[in-house]
Amino acid sequence: MEKNSKNNKTKIIIAILLVIAIIALCFGIWAMWFRPAPVLDPDYAAKDTEANAEQIEGDEGGEKLDAPSGGGAVTLIYGKTVDIDLSENKATFLIGNPAESTEYLVAEIVIQDQVIAQSGAIKPGYRVTELDLAAGAKDMLREGGYDGKIVLYMYNSETDERAIVNSEIIVTVTVSE
Repeated sequence: MEKNSKNNKTKIIIAILLVIAIIALCFGIWAMWFRPAPVLDPDYAAKDTEANAEQIEGDEGGEKLDAPSGGGAVTLIYGKTVDIDLSENKATFLIGNPAESTEYLVAEIVIQDQVIAQSGAIKPGYRVTELDLAAGAKDMLREGGYDGKIVLYMYNSETDERAIVNSEIIVTVTVSE
């Protein structure tokens, strides 16, 4: 009787260990092949101007802002809402880099730490009102409202090197199909 009890306990322990091993194996497979890859922020600005960038009307560019040697200065025009149309695969919003700025901008629309859309370089004197959604973003979103942010990376207009200081704008994101 005592031997049967020990055999049953041994079988239960082996079964539990086997289940734990199978769960660990499944998690490992998911982590290696199915987990979304992180989006890395570039250290140097995109060489191409954002395709959707348009010149800001009435902003022919007066004097540039004063910037310390080796530094930069940026002014912004922005909206606090982002509209995403899943059927069009587009995000509509406003981010402008007035001509007085000395830096380029790259804008990312971020929801729950996921980059939904990213612009190319937005040069001084230009604005962007529409971006294509990032690959896979359409599958992550459902119709409704989200808290989000527009993350702005500033780049030196002479070296294309990313500035140490960046900015975030809190926005309300509305997703429709």
